[in-house]
Amino acid sequence: MEKKKSRLLHVHAFLFDKYTALKQLLLFNPTLDNLYEFTIIELQRITRLSSKEVEKFYKFLHSTNSSELLQSYNQLSIQITTIFDSDYPILLKNIFDPPFVIYLLGKKELLQTDKLISLIGSRKPTMFANIIGNELIPPLVSEGWITISGLAKGIDTLVHEKTIKSNGNTIAVIGNGFQYIYPKENDNLSKLIASKHLLLTEYPPFIPPQKWYFPKRNRIIAGLSKGTVVLEAKEKSGTMITADLALEYGREVFAVPGPFIMDEYIGCHRLIQSGAKLVVSANDIIQELEYSYHFIKKNN
Repeated sequence: MEKKKSRLLHVHAFLFDKYTALKQLLLFNPTLDNLYEFTIIELQRITRLSSKEVEKFYKFLHSTNSSELLQSYNQLSIQITTIFDSDYPILLKNIFDPPFVIYLLGKKELLQTDKLISLIGSRKPTMFANIIGNELIPPLVSEGWITISGLAKGIDTLVHEKTIKSNGNTIAVIGNGFQYIYPKENDNLSKLIASKHLLLTEYPPFIPPQKWYFPKRNRIIAGLSKGTVVLEAKEKSGTMITADLALEYGREVFAVPGPFIMDEYIGCHRLIQSGAKLVVSANDIIQELEYSYHFIKKNN
């Protein structure tokens, strides 16, 4: 298993943003035991990479050392869970396109709890966001729920900070490697989360942020969570993408209503019209999730 994991990490260091290619490789050679024996032509046939990309991939495999790669991760205190591992989060594993590798800084054990809930919203929140956060987050924390958000400006930051202030645990899912923090103003917050809570990414530590990584990151936020709470959202936004993914995964989705004349609540209202649970207090969330949890447990 360790060799299998080591090979996957070696491959992932190059194919981290080429999901289909890595998936095809694993379908063809699930244990990756023949990884270093494939020719360039065989690798191209399996992965369907372009000629230029497959040459780079082949060169990478034979010019870098998986042991040195693992050592560099260990030196950075990075913990790693792969889809091969028994401690890979079950809910995340059940989504359509689970990350093959997740890199972790902090309390890895937070992923093993049954009480993971994501709270998401606008990067430019209204004056109501702080009030909403104060109403929802402390009661959730007191009931043992661990919050998940994306470390972005606005409501993500609010969620992490209010959870910490309420003496709870929080998980930040980021769209880049640990050697880069985005946004930069959350550098101190990210360090606090990495040391006392959990910082999580599907990208190797040396990968800088790219705008197209963040929508991919959203599937992890939704996939880890039993429920997703939308505090504020415009009709077309990354928040709505995450909420739609949560619905697609069969998870509970909650939305906070607001003034119908404000763009920041149109997304919430659309979600409620589509069947999301309307939230007027934290108890609405807690009761629904506890009911769902006991119903599923009873019928398994």
